[in-house]
Amino acid sequence: MGRILNAFSAAAAALILLAGCKGGGSSAKPVDIDWQEGDVVAVAFLGYYDSFAALEAAPSYVRLTRTFPQMVGATKVDTGLGREVFLVIPQDPQATLSVNRDGPGVSDDDREVLYRSETGDPVLVFCNFFRENCQVVCVDNAGRSVTFSPWLDKTSGKVRLPRGGGVKDVSLPLPEPLAGFTEFDYGEDFDGNSLGIRLRLEAGRPVLTCSPAALSSIGWDEDSFVIASGDNLFSGINGLCKGVFLGTIGQDYNPVACVVTEGGDVKICGVFYAMQNGEPTLSDPLPDFKDVTGFENGGGGPWEDEDGETMYSYQTIYALDERGGRTEIPWFNEYGLFLSQDGDASVEVMLTPDWRYYLTRYDGDGDLSETYSGSFFETDRSDGSIRFSFRQTGYGRLEEDGTLQMENRIRTGKFTAKEDGFSYAVNITGSDAFKSGTRFRDERMVNMEDDIEYD
Repeated sequence: MGRILNAFSAAAAALILLAGCKGGGSSAKPVDIDWQEGDVVAVAFLGYYDSFAALEAAPSYVRLTRTFPQMVGATKVDTGLGREVFLVIPQDPQATLSVNRDGPGVSDDDREVLYRSETGDPVLVFCNFFRENCQVVCVDNAGRSVTFSPWLDKTSGKVRLPRGGGVKDVSLPLPEPLAGFTEFDYGEDFDGNSLGIRLRLEAGRPVLTCSPAALSSIGWDEDSFVIASGDNLFSGINGLCKGVFLGTIGQDYNPVACVVTEGGDVKICGVFYAMQNGEPTLSDPLPDFKDVTGFENGGGGPWEDEDGETMYSYQTIYALDERGGRTEIPWFNEYGLFLSQDGDASVEVMLTPDWRYYLTRYDGDGDLSETYSGSFFETDRSDGSIRFSFRQTGYGRLEEDGTLQMENRIRTGKFTAKEDGFSYAVNITGSDAFKSGTRFRDERMVNMEDDIEYD
C-alpha cells in the first residue's frame, strides 16, 4: 500500500525540486576580492550540483549569492556533462572571456566555443564529471591573458591554478569534516570475504566504491548490477558534504549510505538499489534531521525474550545530533514499479527505497508524453491508509520534434493510499500528474496474474 501512495506522491511532487528551500546564511557578507598585480580573473568553486536549477533550489543558494553577488544575473554556461559549478569573474570590465569545450580528443583545431563575451561579465560554469571538460580564456585590455581549466583538486580541496599565475582563487573553504565520519568499509561476509563496498568523503563530496563481483559470496548475480565497478559519484549532492556513514538497515545485508550536508541535514542512498538501477542518487534532505554530527548502527524493533533479554528484529541506523538526539533513519520497504490507466494514457510510477519517485505517462499509442520526479515522505499510517507528503522537483514534456522539454513547475502536496486487493486507490492534492482516486497496481502482482493459466 505504501508503494502506491509513494508512487502517487512522486507524480505530484516531481516539479518541486526547483521550488526548494532557499534558506541559510543570512549573515553571509560579500567577498572582497583583493586583486593583485597580474590577476586577470578570479574563480570560486561553489559545490557539486546536478544542474543550474539544482543550484538555485539548494539551501545554500541565498548564502552563496550574498557572498558572491556576481552570481546574480551571471550567464550560465553548461558543458553538457558536469557535477561542479564555478563562478568566473574577470577583473577588467572590458575583458574578453570565452568558455570552450575541452577534454580527451579535443584539440585547438576543433575546440567548440560554448560562450564568448567582450564585456567582462561574470559567468557560472557547470562542468567536470570525473574529469575536466572545459577551458576558460580571459584577455584584458592591457593584453594580459590567462588560459585554464577550472578543476577542484580532490587531494588539497583547492582550485587548481595555472603555473603562470593570473587566476585568483576566492572560493569559500570546504566544510570541516566530521571526525570519525570520513571513510567506511561495509565489511566482509560470514567467510571473511570482502564485499567490496566502501564510502569515503573526498573534497566535500561522497564517493561510493563497489565491486559487483565480490557480492557473489552472499548470493548476488554479478550480471544483476549495472553500476560500474570502482569509484562512482553521487547525484543529488547539490551543495557540499561534511560527513559520511555506511551501515545496514534490515534483517540481512543491506548497505545504506548516509551523508551529512554542510548545513547538518541528512541524505541517504540504498547501495544495492543504486547498483541495480544505475548511478547512486541521494535522497532529498530527510525531514526532522538537523545539526547531525554522526551516525551509529544499532538494533530496531526491540522486544524481550522469555529470559528478559532485549532482542532486536532488525538492524538500523541512528543519526546523532548536537542536542544529544538519536533518531532512526527512515527507510521505504515497499519500493517498486506501479502501473495505472488514466483514460487512454498509461502511467508508471517507480518508487525507490530512499524516498524518490519517477512517474512516466504514455499516450494511447504507448509513446512517452510526460515525466515527473521528486521526493516523498510518509507522515502517518492508520485505518488501513498511508498518508504522505511530496515535493515535486522535475517535469518533462515530449515535444512534437521528439525532444524532451524540461520545465520548472513547482508542486507540493499530500496524498493518501488505501489498499484494495492488489491495487491502491490514491487520493492526492497538489498534483497535476493524474486524477485523484486513480488506482495503481504493483507490477509484480500484474505479472504474476499474467502468468496464471485458467481452464
